Amino acid sequence: MYRLLVVTNEPAVLERVRSTMDWDSLNFNPPMIVETAQQAIDAMETKRVDCVAYLLESMEARKLSNYLNNIRPSLPVFEIRRTPEAQIATLHDMRKVLDRLHGDYSDEAYDEKAIMSMLRDELIHDLLAGEITNEKVLRGRLEMLRSHLSLTKQCVVYEFDLPQGEVYLNFQWHYGSERLEKALRNNFFGRYYEDLYYQVAVLTPRNIRMMVCQRDDRENEPEDSLVQRADKHVSKVLEDIKEYLGLDMVMTHREALPSITVLTQQVQ
Repeated sequence: MYRLLVVTNEPAVLERVRSTMDWDSLNFNPPMIVETAQQAIDAMETKRVDCVAYLLESMEARKLSNYLNNIRPSLPVFEIRRTPEAQIATLHDMRKVLDRLHGDYSDEAYDEKAIMSMLRDELIHDLLAGEITNEKVLRGRLEMLRSHLSLTKQCVVYEFDLPQGEVYLNFQWHYGSERLEKALRNNFFGRYYEDLYYQVAVLTPRNIRMMVCQRDDRENEPEDSLVQRADKHVSKVLEDIKEYLGLDMVMTHREALPSITVLTQQVQ
């Protein structure tokens, strides 16, 4: 049973948490409830906490957010929702994250940080593949996974064609599209390069999609500068992919978007 911490002094939220949720059926113990940021910090310093949710006035919220970002960057955070139905849906998502975080990875040297990074990769793959069509769902899952991808700043989306993609995957690569995606992400583009996030998804043997995103805790970069820097890195990486993998990736489209939330509205 997972232990969650709820931090709020909002009467309506407290009533809902205390009286309307069947925590046992959701595989959670009844939550610990505190009313201030300091009480929450003390609880996390002295007790086991698997995830946290908070609804506080701005100064208190900032204090708790600073603690979480600096001391507990891999602790999942979930959203306090207005209705029991929406809260249950959020908690189901949270349980899936916690099951992955606390699963048996005895054959692999994965820590919480690595697993959270994998979960973020999977979420953004789904976004680029057009499988997340609700902006609120995207916002909630990014918060849950402690992502710093900005939801309000401009991003750049690229489309690539692999002219020999099917032949390459079947006869030269042998490891499948998922392993190719990991190789492109980890060994070539990198998840994070010069203050920008590079997120790549191999959608089909012929189609690769990538987005370049700004952080939510940096100043907003003008579109011209953002596109110029992203293009420069992408151009260099495509040369490296050709040299080291023998794979031609041809950029077929590049577009600056107002934010990554636009992708929830696009039909693939």
